[in-house]
Amino acid sequence: MRQLISSSSALGLSCLLLAPGAGALEAPAELGPDPGAAPAPELDLGPSTTSTPLRRTRETYVHAFGTVALGRGLRFNNPYRLSTVLGDDSESLSLSATYADVGLGALLGQPRGLQHGAVAHLSIATDGITQEVASLSYQALMPFGSRWLVTGRAGVPVVLEPDLNPGFELGSGGAFMLGGGVGVGGELVFSLFYGAATLDHSASVIPLLSLQLGVWLDYEVLP
Repeated sequence: MRQLISSSSALGLSCLLLAPGAGALEAPAELGPDPGAAPAPELDLGPSTTSTPLRRTRETYVHAFGTVALGRGLRFNNPYRLSTVLGDDSESLSLSATYADVGLGALLGQPRGLQHGAVAHLSIATDGITQEVASLSYQALMPFGSRWLVTGRAGVPVVLEPDLNPGFELGSGGAFMLGGGVGVGGELVFSLFYGAATLDHSASVIPLLSLQLGVWLDYEVLP
């Protein structure tokens, strides 16, 4: 009897082991999201760096310069009978005094394009009577290549001594840069002054055409 029970038990166990899907332990099924649970909060990572291009801050280009020059001019009217006469009489063409000129200016614009700014000049006579002329001008500059600079300006000169007297002037010139911010240059300047009355005229008009040559000092602040 005991043998029969053991045999029956062994037979039942064999059938259980041989049943389809009963011989291996099944892995637990993956748990899906609970429909009743609250959704997880989304993290705010800020603006996407891939969709927004980086913007480069544009800086201002500044072109500063200074000039030191010697010049002399032609006077087209000589109402005061000045001594250096080139024509037939004392009222004709004459030479002005030699003068030293110092200029300082600054410009804004494109490094290789047209630039605009202002320049101040001070001219001091080196011979003859004591005379100083100060001027403030609008200045334009255009570079050509890596060495040439062409300039133009229009301004108001004021004679400080011997007698206070304003005028008007136009200048055009250029410079050739030698390197290291140093160059040589020149400027042709046309000036017009109104002088005091004389025995012949109630007021005198004195046009001047001057040429000055000297050194150009350059300093650029690139963006």
